[in-house]
Amino acid sequence: MKVSLPIGLFFLTTLLAQLSWASGVQDCDGLSAPTISSEKQVTCAGQPIILKAAGCSGTVVWSNGKTGSPLTVYPSQTTTYTAYCQKDSCKSASSNALPITVTIPATPVVKANKTSVCLGDTVTLTATGCTGNFIWSNGMLGASIQVQPINTTKYTATCRTEGCVSCFADDVIVSVVGGEPLLISATKAAVCKGESSTLTARGNCSGQIKWSTGETGKSITVKPETSTNYSVFCASSVCKAVESTLRLEVAPPVTPVLKASKTVICQGEEVVLTAESCNGAVLWNTNDQGRTLTVKPTQQTQYTAICVRGECQSGVSQPVVISVQSQAPATPVVAAQLKNNCPFVTVDLSSALQQKAAEGIYYEARMGNSPTSALVADVGAISESRTYYLFARNANGCYSAPAAVAVNITPCDKPLAVCINNPATALITITERTTIGNHYLEGKIGGSASAGTWSSNGTGTFNTTNGLSVIYAPSPEDRQAGKVTIRFSSDDPDGAGPCQAGSSLVELKIDANTDRPKEMVGVNKVVKSWKRLSTNLFEIEYSIQVVNMGANDLVEVRMVDSLDKVFNNGAVIVGKPSVVVMDPVTNTEVKWGLDTTFTGRNGNYELLIPEECNLTAGQARAVNFKTTIDFTNAQDSVFYNTAFVTALDMNGHLCADKSANGNWPDINQNEDPTDDAEPTPIALNTLRGDDKDVFIPEGFSPNSDGINDFFVIKKPTALKASVEIYNRWGGIVYQADDYKNDWNGGLQGALTTGTYFYVIKLSDGREFSRFLTISR
Repeated sequence: MKVSLPIGLFFLTTLLAQLSWASGVQDCDGLSAPTISSEKQVTCAGQPIILKAAGCSGTVVWSNGKTGSPLTVYPSQTTTYTAYCQKDSCKSASSNALPITVTIPATPVVKANKTSVCLGDTVTLTATGCTGNFIWSNGMLGASIQVQPINTTKYTATCRTEGCVSCFADDVIVSVVGGEPLLISATKAAVCKGESSTLTARGNCSGQIKWSTGETGKSITVKPETSTNYSVFCASSVCKAVESTLRLEVAPPVTPVLKASKTVICQGEEVVLTAESCNGAVLWNTNDQGRTLTVKPTQQTQYTAICVRGECQSGVSQPVVISVQSQAPATPVVAAQLKNNCPFVTVDLSSALQQKAAEGIYYEARMGNSPTSALVADVGAISESRTYYLFARNANGCYSAPAAVAVNITPCDKPLAVCINNPATALITITERTTIGNHYLEGKIGGSASAGTWSSNGTGTFNTTNGLSVIYAPSPEDRQAGKVTIRFSSDDPDGAGPCQAGSSLVELKIDANTDRPKEMVGVNKVVKSWKRLSTNLFEIEYSIQVVNMGANDLVEVRMVDSLDKVFNNGAVIVGKPSVVVMDPVTNTEVKWGLDTTFTGRNGNYELLIPEECNLTAGQARAVNFKTTIDFTNAQDSVFYNTAFVTALDMNGHLCADKSANGNWPDINQNEDPTDDAEPTPIALNTLRGDDKDVFIPEGFSPNSDGINDFFVIKKPTALKASVEIYNRWGGIVYQADDYKNDWNGGLQGALTTGTYFYVIKLSDGREFSRFLTISR
């Protein structure tokens, strides 16, 4: 039986078919739609989010036009992502919708109780409009602060909520209209009796400048007979006068302090002497003048100096004694010139030596004619025509005069490759088994080698095949075989030439059964906040997040935190911690099986009742607790805390993890939280505000003038620093996990002059949040 289509429907069907054919891609019912997910669905503006798609046998195409999985995105506003799977000319249905909520704290409003003041007056600044923590442009914290500006100052504030930073508030300008002290300078801060000095007052004065001598005006000349205090003030009807004082000393010049670049030298070696603290001219006992003096003593010699100013002179300095240790070794006897012999295109620099070194004498080859010049990297395979220098050195570190060797490399018609005398080498140095049964490998290259690659005779996978360190994940076939051979090879230094790549083999024993559980639980921990209750009493809030990182449900979740093993050696836990459970996705409090007997001490370490705590696949819970600590008698300065979590999977297997320090259990994103364990530190210096070992500049000027071009953080070298920089709209513009003092204000072009906000976290737990000025 024939069925006739209406003429309109026929043309519509034909048109759709033509459009589908023209695009080359058509919907196919047989191609499964992907399932998309992310490690978190709430973030700050500009922070990275990793999107993953599962179940696609072709190419994943995302709603933002990007392809592939995983995909890193940086949403600046709340965004919903979808994806579909494309294979050949087929296109699947759309995936589930994945909303990513971008948290943007409200911009605070700041006000001042007065905007015109005299110097020393107090101004109260208040901030409203945000439920988070207010951070002011002067580094102070709180919804209300009091300031005493010393000059006209702009104030602003930002609000930080759950790690996100708001836009900057509109500036409040407080003008200082008077009462400022004048700055006094003297042409000579110390004079001899009867010697004159000119005093000058500088600063903002809308009235008349008056001196203690009865004189008026910006500058006066004085000639004191004894040490005298001179004062000056600005006489004004608006603000109370503030007096400034300068003491002019009548005294002989300061005796210089001598320093030497070395006090023990070799025969013929030079020493630089420096005289410090002299406020005049330096006169040495050698009759030389100047703050520095270069000498070359041949025997032990004593040097002194005096400071001379006009007709005054200081006492004699403490002497500095230079000892001459021993004779310098004899200059090596060498051939003045070396040439290559074809087909070789290198020479052995050590062949220039004409005699064997005496006992206790060592030879060194250097690029320049000074013992401080760079060492020659490969003495046995010199391929560059130039002059090299050989030195003799004795056990006392004394060097001979240099012996020059001119190397002349002549091209050969049929040259042998340089690598013939300097072959490439490769060596596997470290093989370690990871927690989940993978293998961590490290290699080293040498000689003419410049790169290394990894391979195996198994069917497992490397996280990368290039580089000096890799991770090998054995396949089921590898585990059945029980072993696999790993090869680390250097590059071939001359391609098709006679040289060969270096190579190293190692056989790994592969366990038949991996220790990796069928399911995974991950846990991370952070110091959420702290509050000073009294001089040495602090309330500290920790947040412990537990995440089901497997594909099936977990039951009987247990969480342990032994606070008394952290806060000891004089630190005392006061009272009982308060505990709440939060859903980190919605940031709302939820009911979960809290163990009300938890105190964190004396064995009461369990935070949860396991029978009442389950997690579905992908679900997370954050257990937040506040504990009060008395640090009055604390012997430690940094306290490291680790949480432990276990759970049972659907087959009764135990999953376990130790907490990572951060906002996610799988810090290195390798889908294995068990290799990210790191204690969460908190530093007593941070709690008390004692951060004298750290200096963070208030600004820098990246204008390529060679001065203050980089944002330089001064800190103990053993500490690492992570840095985040935000613009005035709360968007992140620069980020570094291990900052190397190498940021010059650039991000795909230079950031403009203005005010920015930073969050700096040190590896000892300390955190700094303040404003930063970039000036170009």
